[in-house]
Amino acid sequence: MRNLSPRARRALALGLLLLLVLALGAIAWLPLRWIDRQDRRLAALDHEIAALRERIGEREQLLAEQRLLESALTDQALFVRAATPALAGAELQGLVAALVREQGGELASTQVLEPTEAPPFLEIGLRVQLVIGLESLVGLLHAIETSRPLLLVRALDLRAREPAAEAGAPLLETVVELVGLARRG
Repeated sequence: MRNLSPRARRALALGLLLLLVLALGAIAWLPLRWIDRQDRRLAALDHEIAALRERIGEREQLLAEQRLLESALTDQALFVRAATPALAGAELQGLVAALVREQGGELASTQVLEPTEAPPFLEIGLRVQLVIGLESLVGLLHAIETSRPLLLVRALDLRAREPAAEAGAPLLETVVELVGLARRG
């Protein structure tokens, strides 16, 4: 340093001072940067925890529904029990005919539909044409909904008949497509 001119010494001292200031600035800035990055990571983890808690609630609900379905599937009364799909269709025809008579309807026709695969079940379909009053139809649909074996209404078509002059409420020409479930195997 003795060989350096005063100007060079001053430049060197300023350079060292600048280097010291930059080092001190970096020492102060790096922890702040690290804290900011940790805050952002913590916020992301909080968001992920909230999403996981929501999924846990959904999972618990799905598990409860699964247990309910599994217990329902053990109830043999829910399913059509017949050796063949044709016999199952005949059983459903008899059940629906009885329900229509109980509600005061007039059965025009029934048709067993082609069985459909719905693993692990076989869907036995039935198309029923009947003439029935509106209040009786409501009773019939309730009876179908609560029947055993379980019947599902797939389609419902209603057309009002012209009321007779002395008659009260019009009768409805109704087509109902129903499905019963049979276990496979």
